[in-house]
Order: sequence, then structure tokens, then C-alpha cells
Amino acid sequence: MGCSSSKGPATFDFDLDFGTPEPQGETERKIYDVINESLEEAPGHLSLLTGYSGCEEPIRKALNDPGPKSEQAAWKAVSKAVDKLYEFYKFSLTLEKGWPMIMDAECGDDQPASIQGNLALAKQVAEIFSFVFHFDDAKMINPAIQNDFSYYRRVLSRMKHADKDKKSKVTVDEELANKMSFFFAYPTPMMKVVIDATTEFDKAARPRLIAGLSHLANLCLKAIEKKDFGEDDSVAMLFLCGMTGCIILVDHLHDEGAFHAKSPIRIKQAISVLKNHTEPTDFLLNSLRFTTLHLNDEQTMSAINKLLA
Repeated sequence: MGCSSSKGPATFDFDLDFGTPEPQGETERKIYDVINESLEEAPGHLSLLTGYSGCEEPIRKALNDPGPKSEQAAWKAVSKAVDKLYEFYKFSLTLEKGWPMIMDAECGDDQPASIQGNLALAKQVAEIFSFVFHFDDAKMINPAIQNDFSYYRRVLSRMKHADKDKKSKVTVDEELANKMSFFFAYPTPMMKVVIDATTEFDKAARPRLIAGLSHLANLCLKAIEKKDFGEDDSVAMLFLCGMTGCIILVDHLHDEGAFHAKSPIRIKQAISVLKNHTEPTDFLLNSLRFTTLHLNDEQTMSAINKLLA
């Protein structure tokens, strides 16, 4: 079960299986249940986001032909839209709260036992990354989110005062709108939440976080290299998301990042696998290009720069 190498990327004598791993003990079960409750909501949030069409037309009418009728119509439309955005924001808070628990379990002092003894949580890590990448990818290509929210914040105070009877209750007030604006201002807001929750974890725990995440990245890579997934690409994509997410976090945690010659991750092979995968992986490659810290450092291997050029 031990590492076969003490320097550079570690290899193990077990394979990661994302079939149907079950929590093995009470501690893993408790964490698993908390995370699973959030993950059950994830498909609904992705569906809501991909179907988000925005309020461009009522906002345009309110701006070009201002008046009580057009402004009320725009306010009604954008209020409903912002209620949806609030659900995304609430989910990010749940993710922020649960992520340290799963990291603490997966990145224990005893590696790879912490991963091998918590395989159900390892799969959940990959599932979280899968949601994060797909959510952020959909958010980046939808300018309506920022446009709707900007208009909402601009007219919020005025429309609240215009409602003299106070019949309509505003879910997102000024204080909450300010917090949400910071969240949606980032191109990749969900990944920002995961990165911050990881880097703000106990600083003394960084060595074991780096070790655990590196091992998990290498195990995901090993699974992709060894297995024939046939026509079912969803499992392969889950491993790719898990691998890529771990690389990004290691790059934020490690002083020298994840792309140098002595990286604890088999980084060249990992990026090659992403580049050569049969299904589109641009959203993962772009995440490596734009959400890491050390890709453009001098110590980054030239082969990595060529692969991600």
C-alpha cells in the first residue's frame, strides 16, 4: 500500500475505482452523507444555469423607454432571475462549508491509506470537480448573468422605495447583493470557492493536502491510462475532472506549483491525456491555463508550455 517512490510522483499498488464505492466507516459515512446531500442538488443547478436565458428584452425596454410600466416589467423579470442566481450562491456556501471536511479525510497523514480507506469520498471529490468545471464553463459563456445582476443592483433601492405598500418581499437585499456580486464577478466562481476553501485550510496541513491531492491526481491518471471505458465516456470524464481539479489545487498550495520538473504529479502525462482524449476537454485545459498560479513561472517545464500553448 505504500509509495514506491519517495521523490517526484508517487505510484501505488492499488487502482482507483469509481464504480459504486460505499463508505466504509462511521466517519466516512457522516462526511459522505453531508456531501451527497449537496451533490444531489448539483444536476438541478446545472440544468437551471444552462437554461438561463436572461432578461435582455425587458431591461432594454426599461432603459430605452423608461416609465412605470416598462420599469415594473423589467423589475419583475430580473427579480425572478436573481432569485435563481441566489440559489447558485447558496449552493456555493454549502460547497465552501463541506469541502474542508472531505479534504481533511482524503488528505490524511497516512498516504495512500487515507484515499484507499475513503474511496467513496474520493469519488465525491471528482464529482464535485465535475460540477465545478461544468458550472463555471456554462457561466463564462452566459453574459446575461452579469448583465441581469448589474441592472438589479442598479435599480434595487429605487424599486424597493417605489413599492409603498411593501407587498413584495425582496429576497436579495443590498447586503446580500454585494456579497453575490463578488461571487459572480469571477469568471470561474465555483472554482474560486474551492480554491479559497483549500488554501485557507489550516496552514500547517499544507504538506498533507499537497500529498493527498497529488496522489489522487496520479491515481485518476493511472485509471485513465489503464482502463478501456468503451463508449461510456462519463466515467473517463469523471477521472479527468478529478485529476484536473487536483492539479489546480496543488498548484495553488505548493510554493513551486504543479508544473515544475520535480512536481509530485505526473504532470506531462496528465496534460497529454487531456489533450489526446477523444471527447472535448477544452474546458479542463482552459481551467489549467487560466485558474492556476505557476503555469508561466520560469521553472515550468517547456514541454508543459508547448502542450498548453
